[in-house]
Amino acid sequence: MRNAEGFMVGILVGAVGALLLAPASGVETRQELRKAMDKGRDRLRNMESLAEVRIGLLIDEIQEKTARLMDAGGDLVESKRQDLLEAIQVAKRALAEERDILTRSTRARRIDALEEDTDL
Repeated sequence: MRNAEGFMVGILVGAVGALLLAPASGVETRQELRKAMDKGRDRLRNMESLAEVRIGLLIDEIQEKTARLMDAGGDLVESKRQDLLEAIQVAKRALAEERDILTRSTRARRIDALEEDTDL
């Protein structure tokens, strides 16, 4: 999440720098800024997609390992089995919370982008 925020701050700093140093007209500068923002949004969407894929893979891996442990763990004492199940549930909840945070962050950035588009 810090990378995405840093990325967006970098885009904004670059945009301001471009405005201050640009020898182009206002129309040309706005077009360049719009292109830069579109490029930044595309990169951010790619990062979000990659994060969603990674979260999905982690969930699949947890489920697979859980199934293997359950199959191989027939000899485990019931209390240890319960501890393992609880730990897995905690991990699943943490992953779900991260997915929620990512979703909210994505929505907020999309709203901000729409507001910026209407301002330009």
